[in-house]
Amino acid sequence: MARLTVLLPMPKGVGVYAALKRTADTTFDGRTRGQVMADTVYERVTGRPADVPEPVAVNLVLSDQTLLAGDESPAVVEGYGPVPASVARSLVSDAVTDERSRATLRRLYRHPVSGALAAMESRSRLFPKALAQFIGLRDQICRTPYCDAPIRHHDHAQPHAGGGPTSALNGLGECERCNYVKESPGWSVTTSDENGVHTAEFITPTGAMYRSTAPPPPGPIETYESVTELRVAIEFARCAA
Repeated sequence: MARLTVLLPMPKGVGVYAALKRTADTTFDGRTRGQVMADTVYERVTGRPADVPEPVAVNLVLSDQTLLAGDESPAVVEGYGPVPASVARSLVSDAVTDERSRATLRRLYRHPVSGALAAMESRSRLFPKALAQFIGLRDQICRTPYCDAPIRHHDHAQPHAGGGPTSALNGLGECERCNYVKESPGWSVTTSDENGVHTAEFITPTGAMYRSTAPPPPGPIETYESVTELRVAIEFARCAA
């Protein structure tokens, strides 16, 4: 379930509630008043009937052990946050068995030591859809320190105009406000890959420095004795796909 909150001027807020209540008071189909009011909000906002699924993509990141072996490590829903393993498996099961939905499975490779998601590169100025999606899955929330707002922009840490590449390393997921702020005079952002963990360093116009690291993805970390062993594991995974 999700909770939707709207901040409105008092007259408009009262008017919205009165309209929803009026609809609920004149609907007699077995639903409770609260259910009718919630369905009415959905229908008027989306323009779709409440009993017709909304075409929306939900990115769920979980380990193979959580999905297939009963591991209880939590999963992550992009734009929402961690969810219990049982909920994640239920989401996957519903998507696979519901004929009205389409489930797509994508592999995300992790660094053998840190467990961080692997990188992707692009020469485009704009972040391609797949790369932007990868950055969103990696960062989960706005990467500016002390901000936990949802990601709205996928942009360059070092500006493209200043020679910054369009890559996972130079890419950041940020909220709209923080992305505009970092473009202001006096701000600078640099990124690095420290032991496989994506790290961003923010310097403000006053000279203060703050660091931000990408949160760890869900699930246990599989360790490998050598790079060769890691490559063999990846090749086996590709052959089995």
